[in-house]
Amino acid sequence: MNVGVYIPNWVGDAVMALPFLAHCRDSHVNDRIVAIAREWVVPVVKNSPFINDMLRIANNEDKGVAGATQIGRQLKSKELDRLYLLSGSWRSAYIGWFSGAEERIGYTGQGRSPLLTEIITPPSEKTHRSKRYLNLLKEYDTTAELTAQIAVTDDEVASAKVLLESLNMASPLAIFSGSIAPSRRPPTTLWKGIIEFALNSGISVLLVGGKRDVPIAMELMESFPAGNLKSVCGKTSLRETIALISQCAGAIASDSGLGHISANLGVPTVSLFGAGDPEVTAPFGNSTKIIFQNVHCSPCKKNQCHNSDMPLLCHTTMDPGQVWEAYSVVSGSEKS
Repeated sequence: MNVGVYIPNWVGDAVMALPFLAHCRDSHVNDRIVAIAREWVVPVVKNSPFINDMLRIANNEDKGVAGATQIGRQLKSKELDRLYLLSGSWRSAYIGWFSGAEERIGYTGQGRSPLLTEIITPPSEKTHRSKRYLNLLKEYDTTAELTAQIAVTDDEVASAKVLLESLNMASPLAIFSGSIAPSRRPPTTLWKGIIEFALNSGISVLLVGGKRDVPIAMELMESFPAGNLKSVCGKTSLRETIALISQCAGAIASDSGLGHISANLGVPTVSLFGAGDPEVTAPFGNSTKIIFQNVHCSPCKKNQCHNSDMPLLCHTTMDPGQVWEAYSVVSGSEKS
């Protein structure tokens, strides 16, 4: 049997989909599993032992009905017998329908039910996204842990170590200051306080992120003397970033994909939640801690803060000392 899995479209969601891939492999031990993934989330599932093949969707390749039709044609060549649609979009369901997969399994919503052969009603109660994905499987072990780690090669780890050596750093604390949604991006003043705690504790700090995080990184770098605070924002690919994170002693993250990655890799991680709901999208890991102030307007789940009286109250009420204490606990560095 050929089994397709349409991977969610965001990095954090793709990480939360890894347990699905693991359980899917358990349910289809001798079957061929094909991942369908957008270019920017491919690094999360690359080299995964749970998949046999992959269809990459390049940026804007599936734009409009014509683009989605073209992707459907490409997917048709995979001769899928069953397709699990983890993405909840109409576009993904249309691609699945055009692929000709005999079974197309997904949740209701966005008018996509006619394109599915098995329509699943979303859970009525609040459910973590990883479990929501797993609910699409016909059979899975509900008692099994939601663990499935991103695969990082030895060569990638070796390259990450070389990069850290060039920065004169060994096992630094990673800071992920950015997030696509402004409502999930802690203010710079909070990051400055956290970094000050780290540097005063003799801990090297590495700012990690994409090109959009460069301005914040530059502002933070200018606030401290040169030395134990450095940045690789915008300088590494996502695969390089994943390997780099795997070599860090810990991470303090905004509510972002990188926070999910560090937690998944077993790196002690503190995630700062603002607009997001940690009951639904908290990173999974053996050494994780969520800071969530649960103010009156949270979780708003909006990309822009709508609290005009007290903007970003969910973040401004966080204290750097509170965050640092949480990190000290998860990293095992708290004083007895």
